[in-house]
Amino acid sequence: MDKHQVVGVLRQMEKFLKGQEVRFTEGLRIMKSKLATLQNSVSKLPQADQSAAPITCPTLEAPVHGRKFGSKYAVGHEVHFSCSQGYHQVGTGTRVCQDNGSWSGSSTVCKDVSECVSNPCQNGGTCVEGVNQYKCTCPQNWSGSHCQHQSQTAPPEWSVMNDPAFSKRPHCTKVDQAQHCSCDAGFHMSGTSDNTICQDVNECEVYRLDQGGKLCIHECVNVPGSYRCSCPSGYKLLPDGRSCEDVDECLSQQHNCSRGTTCINTGGGFQCVNPECPRSHGNVSYVKTSPL
Repeated sequence: MDKHQVVGVLRQMEKFLKGQEVRFTEGLRIMKSKLATLQNSVSKLPQADQSAAPITCPTLEAPVHGRKFGSKYAVGHEVHFSCSQGYHQVGTGTRVCQDNGSWSGSSTVCKDVSECVSNPCQNGGTCVEGVNQYKCTCPQNWSGSHCQHQSQTAPPEWSVMNDPAFSKRPHCTKVDQAQHCSCDAGFHMSGTSDNTICQDVNECEVYRLDQGGKLCIHECVNVPGSYRCSCPSGYKLLPDGRSCEDVDECLSQQHNCSRGTTCINTGGGFQCVNPECPRSHGNVSYVKTSPL
């Protein structure tokens, strides 16, 4: 490229830059004009009341027999409610402060839970409401916290009566203001709710009446709270506690047979036998050497 060509290129670039400068200046002027117009419009708008308070909702109180969680009442804040034990909640558990200054949902109320709804009293008993509790009023011949025990008007024939050794006081405890009584094994509860006694159960008589088999092979003996089996003289009780076995007095040396006699075991006893040798016959003779 010669000198004339270089000069021509430089002149073209100079013209281009001058054109860009003119357009940039014009654009900047237009932007300044629009900004001035916008500022003028904003200045004509009414001034906001800076003293106006933010929107809040009315104060909420905790329900009777309940609690409230949350102490801010501005828009968007939440307040929660719960009820004490023995009460159930009616209404909205969580309420939100709305833009219009009112709470969402409905008021919360804690209502007493009815203890008698489940019909806890048995055998015709009447349920009486209390504060977080109830009491059963029982009909005649029934007792207990739920009228679950039948009061004995007459003792059963297998009950041992009129013997202090076969009677004892029950074990009683109070649970939820109600008295609960129980008897030891082998005893049953008798009497009324005001005068309860534990009477011995005659197991020997129970089995005899039910005809469900014999407790003992020989004789059943009732004892307080239980029973035992006994055997007749000359027999011993086996480890099963109900069967009897003859005692072999001869084998166990429990006899009183004199020397020269023989002990023979019998059912329930023994016999002492004095065997005699046969008479001599011809050339044959007999001599007693020792007891059999």
